[in-house]
Amino acid sequence: MAPWRSLPEELSPPARRLVTGLRELKDRTGMSLAALERRTRYSRSSWERYLNGKKLPPREAVAELAALAGEDGDRWRALHALAAGDWLRSPPSGASLPAAPGREEADGAVPADGTPPADGTAPDSGAARQGGRGPVAWARYRAPYLISLLIMASTAVTVAATWDRGGVSHRERPDDFVFEAGTTYDCPVERKGALLTAGYSDTRRTYLHQLVISWDVVEAQCLLEYHGYPVAEVDGAYDAMTERAVKRFQEDRGGLVVDGVIGEHTWEELRR
Repeated sequence: MAPWRSLPEELSPPARRLVTGLRELKDRTGMSLAALERRTRYSRSSWERYLNGKKLPPREAVAELAALAGEDGDRWRALHALAAGDWLRSPPSGASLPAAPGREEADGAVPADGTPPADGTAPDSGAARQGGRGPVAWARYRAPYLISLLIMASTAVTVAATWDRGGVSHRERPDDFVFEAGTTYDCPVERKGALLTAGYSDTRRTYLHQLVISWDVVEAQCLLEYHGYPVAEVDGAYDAMTERAVKRFQEDRGGLVVDGVIGEHTWEELRR
């Protein structure tokens, strides 16, 4: 199997985790891009863009690839939500706005940059008079992107209005963890007998690492915060910031393997 290309430098850490994870799923299936085209609703060229970090894949594409690899689709949809909220570190200078997530270009369609199609079809007359950059062309090809931004903003406002600033209480949590971008959890850490607990999980040995999303991660993030090792957000997603906090904790505790992974021995120290 040919080695993967290097990912674009401008990709954010969540985007890199998503694309790297999708590459691992694709390798696990043993399928070629042509096979993915046959087994999913997305073309070979689309998969090439998704797996090389050129374009944010639709959430449904992520779920379909996860299913082919025998993975939990909910977990990968949550990772997609993290990446969709922060795809690029910063837009490249002079770059055009990206197409709306999940919007595929049909054969012969006018590209999102407003250039005319190769078949010679005339662009909108208003755009043609201004070199393909007129207001009509701009509205036609940029509207989906703006709509996506409005939806994201509306979702953020709804989340902020729904939850208190202190986060979601452990008393309000459902049994099954469902990741929601922007939702954080409070950390009422207390000692029960000889062990510390935040009330989200009583595990003492669950193996946690990057890409894991669960109540066990919320518990670990709360205990890290309690011990003075802050994570970016207590949201149940084991991201790069959580991994860095775990490594610092492991370094300071001595006797632990400093690998950024939470196992039985690290849990033992977290609950002291």
